[in-house]
Amino acid sequence: MGQVRSRPGSRTASPRRRLPPIVKLALAASLVLILAAAGTLGYFVLHNIRSHPRPVAQSDSRTTGPSASPTPNLGTYGHIATRQTDPRPLTIAQLYPASYIDNGATVTNTAANLTGDCSGAISGSTLQTAVSWAGCSQVVRATYLSASQGLMGTIGVVNLTTAAKAKTVVQSADANNFISQITAKSGPTQKIGQGTGIEQAAAKGHYLILMWAQLTSLKKPTAAQTTELETFMTGLLQNTANVSLSTRLLTGAP
Repeated sequence: MGQVRSRPGSRTASPRRRLPPIVKLALAASLVLILAAAGTLGYFVLHNIRSHPRPVAQSDSRTTGPSASPTPNLGTYGHIATRQTDPRPLTIAQLYPASYIDNGATVTNTAANLTGDCSGAISGSTLQTAVSWAGCSQVVRATYLSASQGLMGTIGVVNLTTAAKAKTVVQSADANNFISQITAKSGPTQKIGQGTGIEQAAAKGHYLILMWAQLTSLKKPTAAQTTELETFMTGLLQNTANVSLSTRLLTGAP
């Protein structure tokens, strides 16, 4: 699955304390997420945003995607090792359903965007430079709301040229380099990106996956609420982008 590492944010952070299994939580602490299905690697950070409209963060944790093995001849990343073997562009409809049910709660898509302006969909010059170097052609984002749970999040998939470059770009995500959240025109997700939340970054084949989640109250989550957010993000990934990307990996089609 690759080496897991954590990295503090660039802003001043309070002393870190170790949480099992490799979790470090603070205002700008780091964690790392390993996704199953095609050797994915990522991480997210927790950061309290006051004046800046887009929170940033990193962390370490494990999630699972659809269990399946790629065709042996194609290697670990199956058909999505490179854009050359996976040439079909991403679409909003492929990646993001209008809603899904997770743990008994209805999670609704409140905003979505597809752009070829990769830098415009990402905050932070280091990550912007990295995705440009990796040949970014698309960033497809969607924001989801679980009203009954008081949780919301944005997920984005960045289309890069190769799996090797996607793994490298993951390392550029930190407290100053992250996905730009998409706000809705009304409702709780109109304010997503304000307050406190957590962000995850991962590589799956030649795709970079970035996620952001927070409480609809915009408050800093407690330890229990942080666990809820992590569970929400796992469900967000499994029920949206990971479905189509795993199908691409195995079959070569969205």
